[in-house]
Amino acid sequence: MHIHRIVPKPSYPLYVCYPDMFGRYAEFPLHEERRESGALQEYNLHLVFGGSGYAVGHGGERVELKAGEGFLYAKEAFQQYGSSRSEPWDVRWIHFTGALPSGILRAADEAGAWLFSFSGMTRIRELTDRMYELSDPFGLESEAAISALLYELLVHLDQDTESLTGAATLRKRNEIREAADTIRGRCQEPWDIARMAELTGYSPYHFLRLFRDVMGRTPNRYLTECRLLEAKLLLATTGLAVKDVAERIGFSQASYFIRVFRGAEGLSPSAYRELHGRHGHS
Repeated sequence: MHIHRIVPKPSYPLYVCYPDMFGRYAEFPLHEERRESGALQEYNLHLVFGGSGYAVGHGGERVELKAGEGFLYAKEAFQQYGSSRSEPWDVRWIHFTGALPSGILRAADEAGAWLFSFSGMTRIRELTDRMYELSDPFGLESEAAISALLYELLVHLDQDTESLTGAATLRKRNEIREAADTIRGRCQEPWDIARMAELTGYSPYHFLRLFRDVMGRTPNRYLTECRLLEAKLLLATTGLAVKDVAERIGFSQASYFIRVFRGAEGLSPSAYRELHGRHGHS
C-alpha cells in the first residue's frame, strides 16, 4: 500500500495545526530518508503499525522501531530513518505545522527528535483513514475537518505516548484510564479506594498515587464529579424527587447529596432544576 497525499496551504490562516502532506506506506521497503538540518520546515510524525525499521535519535543513536512505536522530528531538525528491507514498516506519517501547547511538540522542539511508544492504535487508524478520505479528492470544504482530525490525533498522542524507556509508565496510565471509565459508567455503585484499586491490581496506596497523577484529582473526587454529572442530567431531564435522584446516583442521604451539590455548583439541586429543567431551557 502506498498512500501519499499533498494538500494545498489552507485558505484560513488561524488553524492551530495543519498538514502539508501525509500518507501510509505498507510493504514499501524503499521508505528511507536522510535530511540535513534546515531541509524540512514542518514537523515529521511517523507512527509504526507493523514491520520494523529505525530512526536516528537526538543523540545520534540508531534506534530500532516496531509496531506501537514512532518518532516526531522537529521543524528544521536533522532526520534519518528507514524501513527494514526484509520486514517493511506499515507506517502512517504526517508532515505538519502546529502552534499548540503540546507536550510531544515541546519534546521534539527541545531535542530535535522524540522517539516514543504509543497506544490507541484503533483510534489513530480511524483518524488517519478519515484524513485520507477527505483528501481524495481534496476540496476547500475539507480544510476544517482535516485540521480538526490532526488536532485530535496530536491531543491523543499527547496523552498516550511515552518515551521508549517509559513503556511501563504508558501501560500504567492506560490502566488508570480504563479504571476511570469503569467507575464513571458505574458511579452509582458503592465504591471505596480498595474496590477501585482492584480494577487495576495495584495496592490502594499505589492506585491512589497513580490515579492522582493521571487524572489530576483523587479517585473519590473523581467519583463525586461523575455522580454530580449524572445528578445534573436527571434534574434537567426528569421529574424525579431530589431524594430519588440522590439515591439513584449513589448517595445514601439526600441531605448529604444536597450539601455536596451546593458546594460544587453554587446552588441547590432544586434551584438547578429550576434553571435548567424541563421548561424549554436550552
